[in-house]
Amino acid sequence: MYHSKLLFIIIIGSMLWSQQSTAQTQSQVEESATEPGMMLEEITVVARKIQESLQRVPIAVTVLNGEELTEAKIFHLNDIAGHIPSLTINSHSATESEIFIRGVGSVRLIGATGDASVGTFLDEVYLSRRGAATPPLFDLERIEALRGPQGTVFGKNVVGGAISLITAKPTFEPEGSFYVGLANYSGVQSGGYYSGPLSEDVAARFSIYQNKHDGYVQNIVYGEEMEDLDSKAGRISLTWNINENMKYDLTIDSSTETSNGQSRHGIDDPTIPGLMTVPFLRSQDPRTNESPYDQYANKDTFGITSRLEWDLGSSTLTYLAAFREGDADVRWAQLGSTSPPALTDSVLTIPEKSEAVTHELRLTSLQDKGFRWLAGLYYLDDDTDISIRNTAHSGIPGGPLTLADALSGDWRVHQLGGSKNFAIFADVSYDINDDLTFNLGGRYTKDKKKLSNDAVVLSVGRPGDLLAVAPIYAPYSINVSDSWTEFTPKASIEWGFDDDAMAYFSAAKGFKGGGWQGVAANAAFAEVVYEPETAWTYEVGLKTELLNRRVRLNIASFYTDFKNLQVELLDDVNLVLILENASDAKIRGHEIELEGKLSSYLRVYATASFLDTEYDNYVSAFSAVDLSGNDLQRTPEKQYNLGFNFRRPIANGLEILANAHYSHQGKIFYAPQNTNYEDSYSVLDMRIGMGSADGKWSLVAYGRNIGDELYRVSIIDFAGDEWSSFAAPRTYGLTYTRKF
Repeated sequence: MYHSKLLFIIIIGSMLWSQQSTAQTQSQVEESATEPGMMLEEITVVARKIQESLQRVPIAVTVLNGEELTEAKIFHLNDIAGHIPSLTINSHSATESEIFIRGVGSVRLIGATGDASVGTFLDEVYLSRRGAATPPLFDLERIEALRGPQGTVFGKNVVGGAISLITAKPTFEPEGSFYVGLANYSGVQSGGYYSGPLSEDVAARFSIYQNKHDGYVQNIVYGEEMEDLDSKAGRISLTWNINENMKYDLTIDSSTETSNGQSRHGIDDPTIPGLMTVPFLRSQDPRTNESPYDQYANKDTFGITSRLEWDLGSSTLTYLAAFREGDADVRWAQLGSTSPPALTDSVLTIPEKSEAVTHELRLTSLQDKGFRWLAGLYYLDDDTDISIRNTAHSGIPGGPLTLADALSGDWRVHQLGGSKNFAIFADVSYDINDDLTFNLGGRYTKDKKKLSNDAVVLSVGRPGDLLAVAPIYAPYSINVSDSWTEFTPKASIEWGFDDDAMAYFSAAKGFKGGGWQGVAANAAFAEVVYEPETAWTYEVGLKTELLNRRVRLNIASFYTDFKNLQVELLDDVNLVLILENASDAKIRGHEIELEGKLSSYLRVYATASFLDTEYDNYVSAFSAVDLSGNDLQRTPEKQYNLGFNFRRPIANGLEILANAHYSHQGKIFYAPQNTNYEDSYSVLDMRIGMGSADGKWSLVAYGRNIGDELYRVSIIDFAGDEWSSFAAPRTYGLTYTRKF
């Protein structure tokens, strides 16, 4: 990794040195900024469900350009983490993306009523089952990552923030593009789109995506590759200008993904003494798996989104209706090993189906007035059918009622969960004078949930055993329901003290729904509800553009006060992961985003975040351990990334293209106990190639994780070992892109 860092420093240093030869005075810089390509492009966002400049939104927002995502080979939500301040994403399995923003997030949402603390949206539609119902990232216009509670216009489950995926829209001018690439691990990537008119009033866009590669891991017992991928997706979008005042948009998307699943490999837990399992594994190579079971991770997604906009003159009426469906089937070995040497060879089989219907009606005033407003109604009907089966065999000695008995057997939990969410919301802005704007918003939400939960013991395991595998030793069946209401207000004051500078202060409340456990040891525990979590965040920020918009600098500082924070930890008695409410938590942080045009062909950027987090007055109800003062899980104190985009014409109508992106994440703890952790790591991605000066074609070589950094994205700590999943190794390839 040292050599990767050195290479990056040399490249950046060389480009910066080349700029010194053409150094200019301040006045010359301002004059040259008016030349083509010397100013940063203005970024428009819909972070408040109205179109406005990024630099005038009193919210900490990071925007990732869709075309640049494709060029960087970012096709999965997990891959954006190294590009956004205060964001971490870990992947527990193929359908469980654990997203944390500013220390706020959720882990292992396998229960039918579990909610995320960071909301994911596709064209404003909430993806309730984030892993199972989220398609690949392809043909996007942009991603908007909003940090901090967004409870007014986005609703529940955005306590930490929101990831908003915005697809590219149809155009009435014909255009298109395709790319095809080859990579190591027999990788093949391709995709493209065509957009154009179907008639004078109707335009369409057709997008396709394909990504396939062999496995990064070899199962040396079962004899199959793991962490392979075969993913395909498509999208059709239509825009119909019904008349000069009314427009209708329709989007239909579908995707399918197959894999042999995510691997786990044991390493010794350095924090506690164990049973010396790891030294007796067949291989110490972390890119191997030793489970005796066939494993897989398959999912299909489908969605329809329709949107009607009606210009009423003094206001605009918008109606959004959507249906989303996810169908996933995952089987993964918790310890990735036979037994012996592991205490058990437990494998989880989790098929999941989800359906969600969304309706939103909102009225928005004209945005060029001194008093502006937005009001709306929202409804979400979400149903999830999930089955969780644990099949295990323990090869350690022992008879009935021993540890070996408790680690052998077969049970299945079947959950039918339903959620209905109703909300009314409003947001108003008032210009006190030319420089000062006051904003006030609020949302009233009613969240109703129900759960049918049946546990069945399929086998007690070995002959003579009396117990099924922990934690379920006897069948049960329950039916429960509950509801919660919450008001989530927001207020901000914006001071535009210069044409290119704005400061703001905001206070906002976020809300996340309650629910029931994914797996419970018995009926009594299965009926116990965990309560909603709420948080107030206070934020002060500065957004500036300097040197005639050649430099953009955005800074935010915040303080978050949590009540009833939902946390996951291990119930040591029943050997099951549970969700419980911590009393309180405090989070303080600072974020910096810097971007600059050093010339018409060189753009540089850097971001950083610094977080101070702790649980406050938290004594676990299950372990009676006082966790007060510990750091929040999955949250590094420091993160930063920096990079450049270089595009310069050369002879014969050609141009050279280059990019480098370096990201660093600090140490994180995996659980509230602050024992198991992942140390800090850094990753370097690079691209270099050549194309036509008019941008019509390009041929680019790329590398991701060039230093081949070995770091983990998930662990299960068990009996002194950490059964770990690792991030992808070094990948590289060549991509040809053609635009027309």
